[in-house]
Amino acid sequence: MTSRKIVPYRVLFPAAFLCALFTIALWPLSAWTDGFGPAFEPAIVWHVHELIFGFVGAAIGGYLLTAMPSWTGRPPVQGGVLITLLALWALARVAMALADFVSSGLLVVFNAGYFLLLAVVIGTQLLLAGIYQKLGFVCAIVGLGIGEFLFLTATLMGSPSRSLEMVDVFLLGLALLMINIGLRAIPAFTGNWLTLHDRVGPLVPSTQSLVVPQVLLGLAIAARLIGASDLAYFAMICAALAVLWSMLKWRTLAIIRNPLLVALHLAFFWVPFGLIAVGLSGIAPSFYPRADALHAITIGGMAGMIMAIAGRAAAHTAEGGLRANWGFTIGVWAIWIATCIRIAAPVFPGLPLVLCVAVLWCLGWTAFLIGFMPALRGTPRRPVLSGRRHQTKVSAAYTERTEG
Repeated sequence: MTSRKIVPYRVLFPAAFLCALFTIALWPLSAWTDGFGPAFEPAIVWHVHELIFGFVGAAIGGYLLTAMPSWTGRPPVQGGVLITLLALWALARVAMALADFVSSGLLVVFNAGYFLLLAVVIGTQLLLAGIYQKLGFVCAIVGLGIGEFLFLTATLMGSPSRSLEMVDVFLLGLALLMINIGLRAIPAFTGNWLTLHDRVGPLVPSTQSLVVPQVLLGLAIAARLIGASDLAYFAMICAALAVLWSMLKWRTLAIIRNPLLVALHLAFFWVPFGLIAVGLSGIAPSFYPRADALHAITIGGMAGMIMAIAGRAAAHTAEGGLRANWGFTIGVWAIWIATCIRIAAPVFPGLPLVLCVAVLWCLGWTAFLIGFMPALRGTPRRPVLSGRRHQTKVSAAYTERTEG
């Protein structure tokens, strides 16, 4: 592959997918099969770390760097900078898996170094283009880097319980990021498709209701940091209800024939659902285990959204539109079903449902990876995550520019 073909979505997206396939399921599968596991103790901390900072970290980098040219009007990041980013990320994964044989300093440098370099690259691109309104993404990446440092350091200093206590804050921050992206991108993609197919009806709103869930989740994060857990859980539930209210206007039934849009709608649903489940389990612990409720956000929301957005890069047709392939469809449904089973696991404690989830997860990502292969070949497309634009006087009122 020539250097001109090495672009962010062809590097960081596959890295995220491979991380999902080979690391996220390793801990539950090795626990059941007594097979190979990571040289990091406790394994649950490694599992959580690789999910948030490995899998999601690479996916966030891939998405932001892919969207960057449409925001800045500059060429995509390529060459040595992109290769260095990938190298730092890959070294961090290897170092974490072999943590017993790697110094603590290298673990921190490789892991935090990826987020630091990513923040510098994105921040530089935005500043050079004068796109100051997008600098919030740089703050989010820096926050992830700081969080990764605190999470890893706590475990390395012998306090893994402190690391796990941080998970709520990390997931709230990622939920805030997903809501910020989802409430903008999904209505825009939906509106474009409805316009193409001359679907009449009420407009699909985009950002009208974005402020309320953002403020409420910000309050939840602040409350969780100062130990006001009940306030945090209540704010999470209110934020989720505000998101669901917005989703009622998305005309989901009108796009039921489009697997790409269905995947986005269904995956995003798990974000508010998960926030409500975590909030209720926090307020009333006997209602449902909080640790299990978190999987609605991680497996359903985060993994589902990553699939639904990244998979669009492999869906381009010769006519300029987008069409889901079989790998995308199988992958999306496997992850969605796996989420349902994982949520049901505490209700049926005698069944090996967690093992079923791990197997479904692996099958889903394997199919999705195969389906993503067309995106790795040929001349890189622009836009990457969108098809041909279809603007009219009506659709221009609500279809906003998301990814070029």
